[in-house]
Amino acid sequence: MDSVCPAETPPAFYEDMGFFQGDPLLHPEVKVGQTGFDGIPRPYQLWRDDWVTLIVLVCFVLLVMTQKILKRQLFSQAKEFFFPAKSIATKEKNNSGSGQLQPLLMMLILSIMGGLGVFMYTQSQLHLFTGQTPPYLFIALYIGIWILYFVFKNLFYYFVDWIFFDKSKRENWQKSYFFLLAIETLLFFPVIISTIYLNLPTHTPLWIVLTIGLLVKILLLYKTFQIFFPKIYGTLHLIVYFCTLEIMPLLVIFKVLIRVTEELIVKF
Repeated sequence: MDSVCPAETPPAFYEDMGFFQGDPLLHPEVKVGQTGFDGIPRPYQLWRDDWVTLIVLVCFVLLVMTQKILKRQLFSQAKEFFFPAKSIATKEKNNSGSGQLQPLLMMLILSIMGGLGVFMYTQSQLHLFTGQTPPYLFIALYIGIWILYFVFKNLFYYFVDWIFFDKSKRENWQKSYFFLLAIETLLFFPVIISTIYLNLPTHTPLWIVLTIGLLVKILLLYKTFQIFFPKIYGTLHLIVYFCTLEIMPLLVIFKVLIRVTEELIVKF
């Protein structure tokens, strides 16, 4: 019996079947529904993002340029960090106003690295950013929070030091602080970059970052004691000063980061 084409199907539809033309098992008039299931979206990864790679490259270029400019100054400050000499201190004082842009660049690079680091930790712990949440919003907010952290912390430092200490001590402490800031940036940058592009486990770079941060805080505490509170009776003032301007801002920013993450998760 000859097969009859349905009226709703144009005859030309059956004329171009190629190799399967005339096959008795071929029934193109039968409607077939969709089979299978929806694929699982791939998780968002920073190393696949071209914009993140561009930002990292810009930070790397800025870091290299800054360290090239401050190379001699960093070596002299490293040499005189524990045993300051009056002659070198005087020489550094004459050049204290020549590098005001470099600390700002260091803070910006640290803010970007901190934002990317918090993003990776949040992604690994909460298994987010698989397509249902906008990753750029999280990254921008994290970087912005770190920028605000550095801005307000330096304003508080400047205000408190301006009230209680003289100009020479303030300048000496600021040079030591910016030296530690540069060292912190140089150490944090390769850790964050390795985590992004080498797909390291999250706990490994986290402990490295915490160790570097703890060592930097200890050195900063030592330098604060040496410059501002050299006498033994100034220990209590040192603890209050350091906890108020270093420890409390860190606790606040960690709380803010957790709160912002929770709010964004609920919203999206």
